[in-house]
Amino acid sequence: MKKLVFTLALVVGSWTVQAQQLPLVSNYLNTAHLFNPAFSGLDGKTEITVLNRRQWTDIQGAPETQFMAFNGNREDLKFGYSGYAFNDVTDIVSRAGFYGSYAWHVKFTDQNSLSLGLGAGYVNNTINVGGIRVQDDLDPVLFSALNRGKFDLNFGFNLKFGDFSFGAAVPNILAPKVDFSDNYVISPFQYQYMRHYVVNTQYDVNLQKGLMTLSPFVTVRANEVTIPQVDAGLMFNHKEYFFIGAAYRSSYAVTANTGVHLTENITMGYAYDFSLNTYGFALGNSHEFMLRYSFGESKKDKRLENELKKLKDRQRRQSGDLEDLLNDRLDEFKDEISAQQKELFDAEKENLKGELSEAASQAASEAAANAVNTNSSMNSGTAVGNAGMNNGSNNQGVANPNVTYPQTPQGGSVKSNIKGYDPNQYAGNVQAGSRGYYVTAGVFGSVTNANKLQARLSKQGVASDVFQDPGNNMYYVFLLKFSNYESAKQAQTSGFNGQYGGKLWIKAL
Repeated sequence: MKKLVFTLALVVGSWTVQAQQLPLVSNYLNTAHLFNPAFSGLDGKTEITVLNRRQWTDIQGAPETQFMAFNGNREDLKFGYSGYAFNDVTDIVSRAGFYGSYAWHVKFTDQNSLSLGLGAGYVNNTINVGGIRVQDDLDPVLFSALNRGKFDLNFGFNLKFGDFSFGAAVPNILAPKVDFSDNYVISPFQYQYMRHYVVNTQYDVNLQKGLMTLSPFVTVRANEVTIPQVDAGLMFNHKEYFFIGAAYRSSYAVTANTGVHLTENITMGYAYDFSLNTYGFALGNSHEFMLRYSFGESKKDKRLENELKKLKDRQRRQSGDLEDLLNDRLDEFKDEISAQQKELFDAEKENLKGELSEAASQAASEAAANAVNTNSSMNSGTAVGNAGMNNGSNNQGVANPNVTYPQTPQGGSVKSNIKGYDPNQYAGNVQAGSRGYYVTAGVFGSVTNANKLQARLSKQGVASDVFQDPGNNMYYVFLLKFSNYESAKQAQTSGFNGQYGGKLWIKAL
């Protein structure tokens, strides 16, 4: 009996001293949330991971560990959550349990953030006394149930400064005692969980706009009993195809990691540990397999793309580069520019209407001229007055009866960088919205956008004005007004004889 108790105590003590209370994993860059709850939901992905590790495959009773983990986050990325179940067996000693974690992600800037995580779990500790080989197989101790469950907490944080991150975690915060005393055991024996400390640092070098990442990293594990263990390595990840890396584990092994992204959602990984210690040749090497499935697109990547698009649009609006904005929107969101397409269509339609109106106007002018000639012999004074009125109509037209427009003083006082035309044809010297043919620089559904274009033209020294067509409620920014379509067309196609480099349209009223 005493010999058996001593054997059990030796096994448990060895387990404690060798720090097997924290299962050893080589794929921890892909499963960081297992040991630091602050990483829960940090990458913006929702995923399930299955992991199996066999250590020191050449000896009987070597450690073997299995994980099944879940990791996700809320839509706003402010909170993440994870959970996992595990089974860790070393000879006759085993632990099985589950943990759940919750993390809070605080974003200071686009590049700097702080993550805090708290985890809680329950672990059942078992000693398989039936696996002990003794002379007396009928010893009643061999039939006793040595199972004890304990509750524990984990805490961790992670700071991110641009591409550099620094974090730490404290597993086994409560450091509970596991008592295996039994009615058959004269001298009860127990062991105590040790409070561990895990520190991680990582720097991500983004290549090809983040498609490929090269990440040097250092991880330190320590407790109050054993010598700290340091892992230092380098990992290369191609987000579309594969990842590969290597690490040195102090006084223990060299680790090689590799994996392939089978699809956009499925990743398979493998890790190989080659023992470097004195007994490495006898212990054998270690193998670790990982399979991960991700649900949908990374919320973090999707949110970043949307924010970049919004920032790009805002900058272009501020700079007034509306043409580039329309081109990009046309390529990315066909359905969002239907209104802009309609504006361009209406402008071309107005060109066709102008041609027809010009023909009708010429016919009316000829008829009016004939009428004037007929009436001139009867009343020359009246004829002169009518002629003056007709001359005024040719220059200014008749105002749209449906809209009230401000009266613009005449006299050619407006200055513009566009030269060579009648002063009374320039915007600012004509009544905006009266009949005629307007050479326009922009058509908008919003008066605010029309005013922005007018202000930009003013800075360039180009005189312009704005009127609204009540027929379609569109706002037109025009530079010059002509009494006939041919003159307006010549000015539009020639860009005012090469003096204006932007696009121009003709609006007929």
